[in-house]
Parts: sequence; structure tokens; C-alpha cells
Amino acid sequence: MSTDTTWMVGSSPIQSSSIYDGEAFDAREDSAKIDWTRPLQQTANEKIDWGVTRELPWPGGELVAPDAAPVRVTKIVDAVSVFQSESGKTIVDFGQNLVGKVQVQEIDVPRDGQVTLKHAEVMENGELGTRPLRLAKATDTVVSAGQPLHQWAPQFTFHGFRYVQVDGLTQPLPVKENFKALVMHTDLKRRGEFSCSNQMVNQLHSNIRWSMDGNFLSIPTDCPQRDERLGWTGDIQVFSPTANFLYNTTGMLKDWLLDLQSEQMEFEDFIPPFVSPSIPIPGWPHMPAAIWDDVVVLTPYDLYQSSGDRSILEHHFESMRGWLEKGVLRDPTDNLWDQSHWQLGDWLDPKAPADDAAGGATDDVLVADEYLCHVTTVFADVCRVLGKTDEHAKYAEQAAQLKESFQHKYISPTGNLMSNTQTGLSLAVRFGLYHNDNEVETTAQFRLDKLVRREKFHIATGFAGTPAILGALVRVGRPQLAYRMLLETTCPSWLYPVTMGATTVWERWDSMLPDGRINPGSMTSFNHYALGAVADWLHSTVGGITTKPGTGWRTVLVQPVPGGDLTSAAVSFDGPYGMVSCEWSFEEQKKFTMKLVIPPSSVAEVTLPSELNKPTDGKTMVGSGTHNFTCDYDPGEWPPQPIGQPH
Repeated sequence: MSTDTTWMVGSSPIQSSSIYDGEAFDAREDSAKIDWTRPLQQTANEKIDWGVTRELPWPGGELVAPDAAPVRVTKIVDAVSVFQSESGKTIVDFGQNLVGKVQVQEIDVPRDGQVTLKHAEVMENGELGTRPLRLAKATDTVVSAGQPLHQWAPQFTFHGFRYVQVDGLTQPLPVKENFKALVMHTDLKRRGEFSCSNQMVNQLHSNIRWSMDGNFLSIPTDCPQRDERLGWTGDIQVFSPTANFLYNTTGMLKDWLLDLQSEQMEFEDFIPPFVSPSIPIPGWPHMPAAIWDDVVVLTPYDLYQSSGDRSILEHHFESMRGWLEKGVLRDPTDNLWDQSHWQLGDWLDPKAPADDAAGGATDDVLVADEYLCHVTTVFADVCRVLGKTDEHAKYAEQAAQLKESFQHKYISPTGNLMSNTQTGLSLAVRFGLYHNDNEVETTAQFRLDKLVRREKFHIATGFAGTPAILGALVRVGRPQLAYRMLLETTCPSWLYPVTMGATTVWERWDSMLPDGRINPGSMTSFNHYALGAVADWLHSTVGGITTKPGTGWRTVLVQPVPGGDLTSAAVSFDGPYGMVSCEWSFEEQKKFTMKLVIPPSSVAEVTLPSELNKPTDGKTMVGSGTHNFTCDYDPGEWPPQPIGQPH
């Protein structure tokens, strides 16, 4: 039954509610004072000012039940301490940067007294660090009716926070048991697990998972705390392989991608918006952008790889083709990107100025062209999977021509890449853009080796290069350099935030500076999953398992690469055919031991560390069941030495 003008309306205790500003609750207006068992006309003159309703037009469009799981409170986190800030404010610390809301367990507040809860992710200079929130108030307010606040929490908002400032209390400093945090996110099924002998790496992996939890709240957002919380396409594009391993994201991302496709199809040029749901963003006009807009090809393809569901590709085929045919702004001379068109490039390269996230060291159009070669190759494979023979031939040829144009434009006759950076080289290796394997194994190897050692193993990549750098080092035969980068603890590195007490992934490599000050840039958050895309490498290379492309985990590729100071690792994935698990240990005597479990109806292609970089016949095929392997393996120099280190 729908409502009509015979209904009556009145005030409620919820005075306002916004995901950015928070919720205002006036307990004096609590509707519990109405006896709803009595006829309405007998209650109309009681303590609520009743008003009449008005009819609104029925909304247009088709209402479709989502495939995604609902947003729920999935866990409860106890406060770890209550303390006073430098100025005497009451601060509650939950010990974990999380997304959700605070539940007040029991606090006495006199009638008409007002209690406010201000949320933030970090402390700065002894006070709540609210500057990164920008315009978001992130504040919940309660006005007391004279009764104790008992298990009160806001109903229609959420915040990203670790710390909460409690103002308006008249009683002494409360105890930590007075507060709990209700963690909220889309209730996805957990699929992947990872651990290793290095506890800092384990903390990094935990941080990545917490950041995914906090940003998978109905849609895949970029951050959960400031005045943004938008479905940025570039973030999920680089992170989706990690997301698909950690959780069963198929339903949620399928729904989001259909929304994105619907918004993309509104434009004749097939250019998708930067965010979905689409809203106008100052400074971000409707324009084509590599990496971000490439989401319409790459993320459905990633979902297909993790699930084996061809219908995902079928639903998005026209969206993919439209982007490549009409959206990409091409140079007519070589069919690559128009060189004069501004690109976001390697967004948030650590060497980019604080106020210019796109101003990194790698040529922005080169990055766009590397991605264009890759996306075209992927779309050719989509055509093959869908049995579209003519289209497959067309785009496979186009991909080959783009690669040839790229080589002519950017790679010298001796194999040197124009943008001699970690990102430029890594993407060229990852996407197979060199002329031949010899260039990869000589020139690219030498250049990457030199760059990484000269940077003293610090990361020098942003959104584009971060998912590629460690895999590229392994591909060129330098796995120990990859481990040395992974295990670096000074800024910029993956473990630097861990040394600073981070419990989620930061937006910038230096969102918090070593002296405890927040990065001065206007755009920084402490809960962004994009740079956590490294977890895909942890799962597939450190742990050693991934799906063989196109098999949806029916065939598992097993290829662990031990290194660094790690003596063991364990990884598992509860996939479409059951649980895949791999555990290995590495002894000082250079003896590698591995236990592998493959589920029914699946097979595995196993490459032991001793067989790395050898011909295909080095692989061992095994069926379902438990399998044990051993081999001798020398991982090489540890720790590798930087260039220029004084002796």
C-alpha cells in the first residue's frame, strides 16, 4: 500500500542526517511518547505538531533488485583508550581506522544537555586531525531528554575514523567501555587469505583489507571520511584484481558497472564519467582519460577472470567497444592517444608536488599509450572469449599495430624507453611492449635494476605504476629487488605507514610526514585502497597462486617466488570450485618445501622456484588433492645494495 494525502506527518528525534555532516538527534522528540495502539485522532493533539502530506509524482525508471549483498554492521570494535587532548578535549581511540559509527553504551546527560561526537582518522599536534575532512563536519549530535544515553548510535550516516572527540559531557572522563564502534560495509563473502613470516607485511595486508572494507560500502568509493566518498573509476580499476581475490565482489561490482555503463551510454562519445554515480565535479570536465575510463574494459575482464562468468563480458561488450572506437582521443598519425591531450598519468607519484597529483616523473601520454596498447589487447581477448571471430581478428591486429607504433615512438633501436622511470619501464614490461624478450632481459632489466637501487629501494610510482613494479622486477629476473622494495620502511614505501602506526592504506605515500604532521596537500586521506594494489603481487607471487587466464580458477597457476627475509608464506582462495591453498617454507640451507591443495574438478600448473625463467616444460601438472613439493633454490643476493651507499 502506498501513502496518500490521508496520512499525517510529524517531527521525529532525527533532526538531520548526512553522510558528510553526520546526524543530529533530539531525544526530546522521541516518538516513543506516542501510544501508537490508540486511534490517530486521539493522539493528534498530543506533543507532536502534526502536518499533512503531499503527493509526489511516481519516480520513472525500472526498479531492479541488486545482486550485491546489503550494507550491514559486520563487526563491533571496542575502544582501546580514552584520553585528553593537549587542550583538554575528551578523545576516544578505537585503535583501528574503520568505517561505521559510534555506539554510546551508557552515559548520563542532563535534560537539554548536548553531546557531540566528532570523528577523524588521525591526531595531529595532540588534537583531533580534522583538516583532511575538508568541508565534511563528520559530527553526530545528541540532545538529551534527561534519560541516560543507552546504546545510542546514529541511524542514517557513517564516518571514517579511528578517533572520536566527545564534547558536552558534564561527568568525569568516561571509561573506554562507554563506547563501541559499529563497523559497516557491504557484507561480501571473504574468499582470500594471506600471511607470511614477516609481521610488518602481514600488517600491510591487514591494512589493505581494512581499506577495502571501508570503501566497499554500497559502491566502491575512493575514501570514506572527507567531503567526497565517490565511486572513482581509476581507483577500482587498479585495485579490482586484489578486491576479487579478497572477497566475492562479483554481485556488487556487476551492479556498479551496470550503473557506470548506463551513465556512459548517455554520451554519444561513449566516454564514462570519472565517478559513478555521476555528479559534476569542479575541475573534472567530461573528457576522456586513460586508466580511469579504461575501467569499462579492464574491470569487467578482471571479474570474468575471477569468476569465469562470460555474461559479464556480454553485458559490457558495447560499452567496451564504444570506449575504444569513440571515446579515446587519438592521434591520426599512429592511432595512439592525442599527444596534446592532458592525462592524469601516474597519479600521486611520490615525486609529484603536493598540489599537483598529476605532475609525476613519467610522461603522462606515454602512460596513457601503454594502457591503450594493453586495453586493446584485452578487448581482443574479450572478442575471442565471446566467439566474435571477425572482431577478434580486427582488434588483435589493431593491438599489434599499436604496439609497433608505441615501439617506434618511445623505444630506441637499442631498447631504451623514452620515460626512464619505474612506472614507464614497469608498464612496458607488464604489458609486453618491448620488441622481444632479449630487450626485456637486458635493457629493461638493467634500467629497472639501476633505477631501483639508485632510489635506495624507495617506491617511485603512483596509481599507474604501483600495481606493476614488483611483478616487472620478477619478470626481468630481479625478485630480490622486488622484495627489497616491499620491505623498505622509510618514506616512500609500503611499510612506511606501518611504522607510523597505520591500520589502513593511505592516499599518499606520505599522508603523514615522519614528524607526525599531516601532508600539507589539500587532498589527503588515511583510507584509500588504490596503493594497496600490491596485494595482488602478495597473493600471486609471494603466496604463489592465481587463476590461469580464461579458466575462472578451474586451472590454478602455482608459482611462488621466495625472497627477502621471508621464511614462509601461506595463501588460500575459496573459489568457484572450492578451496585452493598453498603453504611454503624456506630453510637457511636453501631448501624450499611446499604443500598445495587443489579442489575437485580443478587442476594446477606448478612451477617451482628452481624452474623460474625456464621453458614451459618446467611446469608440473597436478589434479585435485594434496600435493607436496621440495626443491633446492638460491634466491640470490640479500640484501641487495643501493647505488651510492657509502662503505
